[in-house]
Amino acid sequence: STATRVVESHAGVIEAFQGDAVIAVWYGDAISDTSSKTQGNANHAIQALKSAIDLHTAMQGSLPDPAPAGLEPLALGIGVESGPAMAGSFGLASRRTHMVMGRTVTIASRLVGMTMDLAHPILVGEGLAAQVGGKGLQSMGTFMLDGLRVPHHVYAHRMHSRP
Repeated sequence: STATRVVESHAGVIEAFQGDAVIAVWYGDAISDTSSKTQGNANHAIQALKSAIDLHTAMQGSLPDPAPAGLEPLALGIGVESGPAMAGSFGLASRRTHMVMGRTVTIASRLVGMTMDLAHPILVGEGLAAQVGGKGLQSMGTFMLDGLRVPHHVYAHRMHSRP
């Protein structure tokens, strides 16, 4: 409920809950004027990054710290990327599911998995970093992400700054 509230407050849409993950998207406007296209996309990227920051802030104090005896500590990891994705209903008529998929979604998912290894709660892909002009982001280097053939530059959001 916290993720839904935060995402929707930044004009995002929760597309799916998968296990302990939330998949949210910010749909771009259909813009025919190419001169305003960059600004439209940048606004969606900024909203997604602000949502990630606000979700991280909102969850402070919600997760048990320290972890209960015998359990691994819980931590929030957020991956954000900007780019094209396919959304729709997929599967047989008797077992249809609505989902988003594509390279952008894969990158965001891989970034979530890297948050613990890189010790940063919010990681950002190179597409979103370009959209926001790198503001408030720190380069973590280039990584080969599972399932992709080309290395990707990964950025961490500096938690003391806002886009």
